[in-house]
Amino acid sequence: MKQEAARRKILIIEDALDLLGLMRSAMEREGYLVFCAANGADGISCHARERPDLIILDLYMPIMGGIEALQAIRKTDDKVLVVILTSYPTPDTIRDAADLNVSEYLSKPFECRDLVKVIDTVFAHKIS
Repeated sequence: MKQEAARRKILIIEDALDLLGLMRSAMEREGYLVFCAANGADGISCHARERPDLIILDLYMPIMGGIEALQAIRKTDDKVLVVILTSYPTPDTIRDAADLNVSEYLSKPFECRDLVKVIDTVFAHKIS
């Protein structure tokens, strides 16, 4: 477990419950305190309640998509770090996400170790 990870909170917003569970396990193994939401609306509520340091956010979900959820979150928190997950990156979604100050993108499918590396890089850039 990384010492600095133990103090950091991560919110994962992902509708694929099997992937959500895998990411949660991987992040908890790294020492992060992890919260989960299965759609954008629940993610907004969880963000307001827990105030995470970083959000892992799927773009395409039922009920409310990632861009819409992030727009709502940015109204109250312009500092939270965000890593976008998507199976279908398009120029429009990448542009929309960039306008909302996203730290990094990760295309699905991916290995959990790749996600850990991305999270480590995002946190390292925040510190420097």
